[in-house]
Amino acid sequence: MSLSVRLLRSGRTIDDSLRDGHELEERPSEAGRLFVGQAPAVPPTWFDFVSGFATGGLRRLVNQSCAAVLFLEVIPDDKRFAKRTVVLTFGTGHHSLDPDALERSFGLKVVLNAVARSNLRSLDIATLDATTFQKRIQASRDADLQGFGIDVDRDLLRLAAGSPKDNSFARSLAGKDALTLHTKTSPADVIEKCKTALKLHQATDYKVDFGFIDFISPVRQQDLLEQLDSLAFVELQELVKGHASDLHITLPDILSPEESAEVGYFGIGLKSGRKQVYTQIAIEDYVEELRAGQIAEIADMAELRGSHEIRVITDGEGDKKQRRKLYDCFVYELTYKSDTYVLFAGDWFVVDKAFHAAVENDFAKLVAKKPFVASTKTESEREFITELDAHKNLLNLDQVKLSPASAPGANLEPCDFLSTTKQFIHLKDGHSSAPISHLWNQGVVSAESFVRDEKFRIDLRKEVKKRQTRSKKAGFDAILPDGRSKPVPSEFTVVFGIMRDRYKKSGVISIPFFSKVSLRSVADRIQLMGFPVEVHLVEKL
Repeated sequence: MSLSVRLLRSGRTIDDSLRDGHELEERPSEAGRLFVGQAPAVPPTWFDFVSGFATGGLRRLVNQSCAAVLFLEVIPDDKRFAKRTVVLTFGTGHHSLDPDALERSFGLKVVLNAVARSNLRSLDIATLDATTFQKRIQASRDADLQGFGIDVDRDLLRLAAGSPKDNSFARSLAGKDALTLHTKTSPADVIEKCKTALKLHQATDYKVDFGFIDFISPVRQQDLLEQLDSLAFVELQELVKGHASDLHITLPDILSPEESAEVGYFGIGLKSGRKQVYTQIAIEDYVEELRAGQIAEIADMAELRGSHEIRVITDGEGDKKQRRKLYDCFVYELTYKSDTYVLFAGDWFVVDKAFHAAVENDFAKLVAKKPFVASTKTESEREFITELDAHKNLLNLDQVKLSPASAPGANLEPCDFLSTTKQFIHLKDGHSSAPISHLWNQGVVSAESFVRDEKFRIDLRKEVKKRQTRSKKAGFDAILPDGRSKPVPSEFTVVFGIMRDRYKKSGVISIPFFSKVSLRSVADRIQLMGFPVEVHLVEKL
């Protein structure tokens, strides 16, 4: 059978780990404490719609669910460790648990300690940026970590699944916060299964092949967590006032495309009455809900964390069974007392100092001392492009769409501006909602197409001639090779021009740490092709 196993956080009790109004009933148990529940039979939401097509109507159709939660005290064989409470859930029982009462990444740590790198079957990763990208990578059979193509510098590992080294423990394992075991078991040996899981959670074998997960490690000190939450709450208040911020929200779990649904925001201080319905979650919509409500009623992040939720809207109302804490959807990065912290999926993470220093050092090597433009008073990327269009040494190629011979219909942008000094300049307003990583990807794809594809070079030269004629400029086509001649990459420079405000505390112009992380591999790829790479930071005045 499949067992779903969770671990209570130290200091949490069984009674305070269940959600308020959970509706489960405790039953006598020979081991641990057992809670069960039977949901009432209700018609499916689509019943009225479907019955409208049935001649004479339909007989009553109902959905009915049941739930069980079993709490077991587990005493480790290793006396250095204290006893812990393990939670087994069945049916919809996990919906009755308070997520804050559970150990984060318990299942993931067990899997990484139990499964060899060559026996992985599935990985979920999140790439943190202004928009968080999440991916599930599945192999058709057990495969090595290298085959999953993850970037150990920038990808946060969220879930892992595979075949454990010890087949007596389980046939297969999958783990995130919860651990799922596919195993032969019975009430008589389930405690031993839980002991093994707890032992694996405490092990450090994962460091050999999966040590990269410690580049970003969870914060556990309560006083530090409270301080970080306070700083994030101030940032949210700044957003409500209309100021720019890198704080945003994203669902922490990968959803099936078939599960797309309308959602609403619920909690104290938010706009009351009938809820506005949204087709996706976005920080802009949440902030508007706060502005329309009474943000003053929210004392601090702890109160917001306990109250604010995103719920799926069903039949015009929020579905309490399909809800997530809004706090778990926050993504925010900050520097506090010389350390870099990231809030993601309801947890704060601290970035390893050596990793942080290496990333910052690599970024500093790419930053140009003299950007092509030092500053701008324009407020958007579109206005900035118009301003740069007046420069005689820059040719505007914005909105030019080209397709290599191998990818018809690709509609790639070669760059935003071509300079007389052979710079391919890619621009981005670094404070927009779109991630800076889009800019990096544009630079890579453009550089590869320019080097490898004859059709791309021929079409680029044609477009350059058209644009320079239209703008009454000359000489830009001459710096490009004809289509059949291969370019010498070292003669050209790929430039990433990023508009940014100075940081309020440090007064420097820079970009978010995880954007620097994602740039590392991109810069390496472009430089391996022979192009120099530069980052030009343009101050927004």
